[in-house]
Amino acid sequence: MFQTKTLKKIYFEEFQNKTFVLTGYSSGIGEEVFNHLSFLKCKLILIGRKKKNNHKFYKCDLRNEELLEKITKKISKENKIIHGFVHCAGINETKEISKVTLKNWNKILSVNLTSAYIISKILKENLKIFKNSSIVYVSSIAGHRKSLVSGVHYVSSKSGLIGLAKQLSHEFGKYNIRVNCVSPSQTATKMLSKSMTKKQIKKLTSLIPLKRLGTVQDQSLVILFLLSSLSSYITGTSINVDGGQI
Repeated sequence: MFQTKTLKKIYFEEFQNKTFVLTGYSSGIGEEVFNHLSFLKCKLILIGRKKKNNHKFYKCDLRNEELLEKITKKISKENKIIHGFVHCAGINETKEISKVTLKNWNKILSVNLTSAYIISKILKENLKIFKNSSIVYVSSIAGHRKSLVSGVHYVSSKSGLIGLAKQLSHEFGKYNIRVNCVSPSQTATKMLSKSMTKKQIKKLTSLIPLKRLGTVQDQSLVILFLLSSLSSYITGTSINVDGGQI
């Protein structure tokens, strides 16, 4: 899970007994973040559709903004200090704009972007108690440029997360709350296999300078770095974890 004993020791000291709120933890990059933080003995608060192990779980469809707000307020009330929030939740559609309905648009934006705004806004009071708290959004390199397969609503939501992180880093900085994004390139997950054919993936891999797709561990370790004090002077930025594509 961790590549060296030194890295494992550093992260145990950083994360043990800290409290983190997670979305999108049941698969892909989010599940790897969940696995890492669980291994490091963190207290995890999960917002989503699936209960995992013995961690605190709140069942919520992130499209239900009223319920999400109610749940997040409950989390805020029940937990005095929260050390970080990681927004990994994300859904995708591969449609051209002519086929994207307003319903499609709202569904993608509500899960990928609006839910991050709601949770960050409400948890600010808990995060500011700890003097080096961190919010990390999982964006995408598509949010910096374009996507070869994903729809305009997906790309807009991922670009929106980068803008949200930049603005909140400005507003939250005085409370020592850092807000950043990780922008993965195409990562070997079930979502990717649904979005691209094997032929498309092979062609893409040949164009990546490092000649391989990213792994969920590649992404998760950067997220852990941004949650930790090792990145205590980094805020308002997006780290591209993309094998050199941008």
